[in-house]
Amino acid sequence: MGLKAVLGGALLVIGLVAGPAAGAVAQDPVQLGGGHVVDQADVLRGEKAAIEKAAVQLYKDHNIDLYVVYVDTFTNPADAADWANETASQNNLGATDYVLAVATGSRQYYLSGDSSGPVSDDQLAQIERNQIEPKLRAGDWSGAAIGAANGLGDAVGGGGTASFWLVLVAILVVAGVIVFVVRSRSKKGTGRSEQPSAASS
Repeated sequence: MGLKAVLGGALLVIGLVAGPAAGAVAQDPVQLGGGHVVDQADVLRGEKAAIEKAAVQLYKDHNIDLYVVYVDTFTNPADAADWANETASQNNLGATDYVLAVATGSRQYYLSGDSSGPVSDDQLAQIERNQIEPKLRAGDWSGAAIGAANGLGDAVGGGGTASFWLVLVAILVVAGVIVFVVRSRSKKGTGRSEQPSAASS
């Protein structure tokens, strides 16, 4: 599985959340099971349903699956990217499947996706920067996952309202060109003069 996992130097960003990493329990790559959320770090506190709802909606709207895993710390492998990729590989995820892995104790995270997937590297980086990192900095674990789901949906769906207006402007421009061409041809057509008919003898 040719996975890409874009982070852009965001390792340790969770370190801005208060609390030491002491007592963190190491976790190997996990089996995802039948849902979209695995919370082995026990940080969601009843917010798992909201993440599941966002993930289900993402799949319904765009045929993309987002899986979110919370553990205390990554191990075997210890690197965040390798851990997320190994989790995806062990669960046989495909090109339209994404994994957000968060180690709450060691303060690391990684957003991983397939290299042939519908979301580009630049788009993944924007999702991390705009939707995931601010929530993690604030200690909003569920908000980070919901933000990732929304960001993936926007990336595949064309970016929402802004794209709607761009499409509308493009349609108006094309319509204007068509009207101009039609009028130009009409003017050329009315410029023809009729030949006088020959007088009968």
